Amino acid sequence: MQQHQISIIFALFLTLTCSGCIDEESVFTDGRIEDLCNGAIPVCDTQASCMLGNDDYYRGSFPGGLRVFARSQSDEAKVRVRFLLTNMLYPGTELHIQVRSPDCARVVEEHPRDIDFFDLAGDNRILEYILAMPGKGDHLVEVFSDMNAEFLMTITIVE
Repeated sequence: MQQHQISIIFALFLTLTCSGCIDEESVFTDGRIEDLCNGAIPVCDTQASCMLGNDDYYRGSFPGGLRVFARSQSDEAKVRVRFLLTNMLYPGTELHIQVRSPDCARVVEEHPRDIDFFDLAGDNRILEYILAMPGKGDHLVEVFSDMNAEFLMTITIVE
């Protein structure tokens, strides 16, 4: 067998074995680094677990809630909050996402209720919400749900 044929066979072997290396979690997080969100950062008279932005993701579970903060560089920014649901046990009946302005006075929220969130997430198991981020600076982002599922969460700031 010639060296060229061996190289082609080896490349084909690598392609076939690594085709399973990219899973849905890797695609969802898209090169982001996991943040354990185990801090206690004061914001809006409460505590956030971490700052999440375009380079991080969080792995957690519902039921329950999470407080993080996100930083905007403009007055007209939006935040895209995405969840990849994993280990889905019970769809729950509510999901509450709330974003506070840097002065904590204004609140923008999404609060869908009486929905089967597993059906809403569909075959790709992704839930996505886009909320306004009024004002420039640090915004408290609070998430709560009564569903029983593990999830990956990303926050993307759209300036």
